[in-house]
Amino acid sequence: MTHDYEPDALLLSLARLPSASPTAAGDQRIRARCHVALARRRAARQRAMRSKLVLARLADAALTAVLCAYAAVALVEAFRLIQ
Repeated sequence: MTHDYEPDALLLSLARLPSASPTAAGDQRIRARCHVALARRRAARQRAMRSKLVLARLADAALTAVLCAYAAVALVEAFRLIQ
């Protein structure tokens, strides 16, 4: 084991640097960018929900039309068998 400790020049230079602290302007800029990103995400989610609602309504209408057509054909066949 040696006791010859020589400090690294790079580490000493880094130790002398001031600590990074955010400025008020930087905080505001970051906060504004975050708000814009959140607003975009919210708008995209609302568009997706709207399109899902439209597809769900179309599927309901198609299912209702198929069931009504089936019921009409069943009634026609029932009346045909009675006569």
